[in-house]
Amino acid sequence: GNTIDKCVVTVYKKPGSYTGEDVVEISSHGSPTTVQYIISSVCAAGARTAEAGEFTKRAFLNGKLDLVQVEAVASLIMSKSIENTRQQQKILQGTLSLSINNVRTNIISLLGRLEHQMDIDEEDWPSEPPSWLVNGVDAIYSKVRHFKNTSPLGRLLNRGATVVIAGPPNVGKSTLLNALAESSRAIVNSAPGTTRDTIEAELLMRGVPVLFVDTAGLRQPEDEIEKEGVRRTKSLLKRADLILSLTDRTKSKNLLNSAAPALSVVNKSDLRVNKTNNASVIHISAKTGEGIPLLKRKISQQLGINKISTDAPYLSTSRQHVAMVLCSDAIQRSQSLIKKHHLDIEIIAFELREALNAVDALLGKTSPDDILNSVFSSFCVGK
Repeated sequence: GNTIDKCVVTVYKKPGSYTGEDVVEISSHGSPTTVQYIISSVCAAGARTAEAGEFTKRAFLNGKLDLVQVEAVASLIMSKSIENTRQQQKILQGTLSLSINNVRTNIISLLGRLEHQMDIDEEDWPSEPPSWLVNGVDAIYSKVRHFKNTSPLGRLLNRGATVVIAGPPNVGKSTLLNALAESSRAIVNSAPGTTRDTIEAELLMRGVPVLFVDTAGLRQPEDEIEKEGVRRTKSLLKRADLILSLTDRTKSKNLLNSAAPALSVVNKSDLRVNKTNNASVIHISAKTGEGIPLLKRKISQQLGINKISTDAPYLSTSRQHVAMVLCSDAIQRSQSLIKKHHLDIEIIAFELREALNAVDALLGKTSPDDILNSVFSSFCVGK
């Protein structure tokens, strides 16, 4: 036949390949027509196109990656900052999995000792809890609690945060959005009620993608379009990680009514009106930029961004958090039984097995198919 392209063919032998299988990689010159022709040709010879995430799923099934590392691959693909990329690379390299596996080993060791005691003679169990059991459970809980506490920061770095700018019309919400984003994202007009729909701008704050949302002014709407804008604003307030409750020097009344964390911000500090002495209120001028650096620091503190360090790996997905909470709860129940001198070793052993099951689910050793399908469905075909 005719030559279509001259390609480079690379062979990766198992078990050293990404999937742990024999893999052949074809590198062409990139023309979409040529690529499609090559794919059609190899499929005609018996191959098929991969499903979403299939290469990584094969790596998981062949023991090359555990489920925590698999999620790191997905997070790397979607990463918006170098800080999160570094964090997910560490997880992919196995640093987090190694620490979790150490906890797993400790639980198994403690379980083995308990079950050995049950096999010998349960009646010989002492009335006072032995030190090896107390210290063992306490040590495990300390590590599990540490992992659980890293989850909010890990998810913040990986997922980001949403900050909603809310307040009455014409207090400078759009001007504030532009000042925070350092660009003209929103059209500014002196007429009240000019923002009818939400306007967004994303800003990286120490590696965390923070989505700032300018919303319609909170007041009694004058028409159906403004009414829809106010409805969307109220919906966003329920989902926000943080609200900037904005008023100005001439309109001090705060119309915000939300359970979400909020920072009280007073705009137009450049106007000659008496300032409040309330230390919890942040005074800014979105027009001149006065107070904007302070506001950014306060936002960082409120969201917890200032606590993030990429030196140690964090739990970074909701699935990981839920699994670690289940593990923590089981260990806590074991601790409670021991402290109350309720030394029924079968019940204590049961709780430790529950903790072990949670760790195994976290690592993907015993995860149901629906959980695995949910994890891999977020991947693109190439991975």
